[in-house]
Amino acid sequence: MTYSLGWALSRCDVFCQKLAAKLGLHEGFSDAMHIRLQEHESQKGFTDIEIVDPGRFHIVIEAKRGFNIPSSDQLEKYADRLLAKDNRAKRMLLVLAESDREEQWLSRHVPSYVNQVEVQAISWKQFQDMAQESVAKATRHSEKRLLRQFIGYLEKVTTMQNQTSSYVYVVSASHDVFFKDAGISFVDVIEKHNKYFHPVGNRWPIEPPNYIAFRYDGKLQSIHHIESYEVIEDFQKHFNLPSAHPAGGEHYLYELGPAIRPAKEVRTLDKTRGYTQIQKSARCWCFIDLLFTCDSISEASVKTKLRENSETA
Repeated sequence: MTYSLGWALSRCDVFCQKLAAKLGLHEGFSDAMHIRLQEHESQKGFTDIEIVDPGRFHIVIEAKRGFNIPSSDQLEKYADRLLAKDNRAKRMLLVLAESDREEQWLSRHVPSYVNQVEVQAISWKQFQDMAQESVAKATRHSEKRLLRQFIGYLEKVTTMQNQTSSYVYVVSASHDVFFKDAGISFVDVIEKHNKYFHPVGNRWPIEPPNYIAFRYDGKLQSIHHIESYEVIEDFQKHFNLPSAHPAGGEHYLYELGPAIRPAKEVRTLDKTRGYTQIQKSARCWCFIDLLFTCDSISEASVKTKLRENSETA
């Protein structure tokens, strides 16, 4: 992803100037501008991309996959690195990562300045939009072709959700009331609202799964394709609640596709055959075909791991 972006910027002037405008650099880049990839300095790490316009601009781009953002320590190292360079140039850090549909999440989680160096944030989607706008303005066929290839590549790798995966993320749900003032249980979130949510990371998936399955009352209840997702920090508008209900940090909120019900009863455990590995609220990954053919989720989990081991042997 980093190299493809660096290549597109270095080969498509209209795209590069579009970035300058996005960053508020209204003078644009000069002909002396050049791109550096994976530059290394002792004690200060590697930079993903550096845009160097001698005497005018020096920009370090730190690109991340998903909703990950660089740590404060990492940004401080890059800021110190910039401050040690050409003091005639305007110095800037640019953080590149995923954001929410409203393009607010990323900007809220990136500081405006680090050690007096300006920091800006642009999502992969915004870069994709800039590339799309640049296609119409590019004058050379080679630039248009490269930009279209770059756009197509981003469409595949920045969706985060792996649409070709046959893994199912199996989670437990309960009848406990989640929203007391609205009388909504965790099962209601799935069955009545056709949604599901969980924290981003912290032992939960960083990348949204393609399929998710729910187990409660001792058995597998349904499997769903995840139609879409967004990152939220408050539940209020998503469940028509009368007042603010903070989520306690960033959460994925999934829109679920139609329920796929198992044709036979698939218990969580199968004690008679020794498949008892799943704890009460534990989550696991299973191949979708094994959930349809096994007698228990525990059996499907065990056979999933055996298949993974045989494929990597």
